[in-house]
Amino acid sequence: MDTANKKFFNIKVKRMSRAFWTLNEEMNPAYKVTFLREIDASAMDRLRNKVLNSTSVKPSYTALVIKAAAIALKEYPFANRAILGYSFWKRFIQFAHYDITVAVERNVPDAESIVLAETIPDCDIKSLSDLTKELINISNATQESNPRWRLFYFLLSSLPVFLTKWLIRMPKFSPKMWTKHRGCACFVNSPAKYGVDFFVGDMLWPLTVSFGWVKERPIAINGSVEVRRTVPLCIIFDRRIMAGAPAARFFSRIAQILENADLELD
Repeated sequence: MDTANKKFFNIKVKRMSRAFWTLNEEMNPAYKVTFLREIDASAMDRLRNKVLNSTSVKPSYTALVIKAAAIALKEYPFANRAILGYSFWKRFIQFAHYDITVAVERNVPDAESIVLAETIPDCDIKSLSDLTKELINISNATQESNPRWRLFYFLLSSLPVFLTKWLIRMPKFSPKMWTKHRGCACFVNSPAKYGVDFFVGDMLWPLTVSFGWVKERPIAINGSVEVRRTVPLCIIFDRRIMAGAPAARFFSRIAQILENADLELD
């Protein structure tokens, strides 16, 4: 195609991308509220080095945030809820487990927007080392090694788009399917490895915990300005499930756990 003299031209979207767009169609920012906070990462760094020395595995920041979110969900059950079901029969669901979902991008030819959302079970009782190992396995997932990616790739690549869209949407209608394919209420996400400081984005889950780039920034400590490693922390929550004050208490608890990680998560 000669595009030299054209100001725009149409692109034929691959079927995998069109099917994957279904996930974006489920998002409804009209219901969502965002809280942001910058926290001191010094305790997180101390804990990471301590665990490295004792286990030879350096916990990722994602593992720390997942663990903190699981602890906070256990302490504040009202944050671990979802509204599921058909439009004429919505149900208010309380989750009794702490299986948290994370996303990793997939290198799929002609479908650059594809990500794998994988659920890590029992995040409240797993060690930071175990969580980190699971995150590494998810990042390296192939169709042969990861059943979730194998199923998702099949849905995106092998079925008619209309059928794929219908199947991808099914978990929001069934609590049983939701817990199987999407975990509990919480999704943890971070674009920090790409150098993004702050991230605010609506997700499918009722609660998204996100964090940005951990780096040195000026911060006020006891009335004076110091340069410390800090991390932007964010939650996006469904205000039909949590009002502002309860959500603020939940958010503050996650921040407290991370700012005292060497005591709270050790």
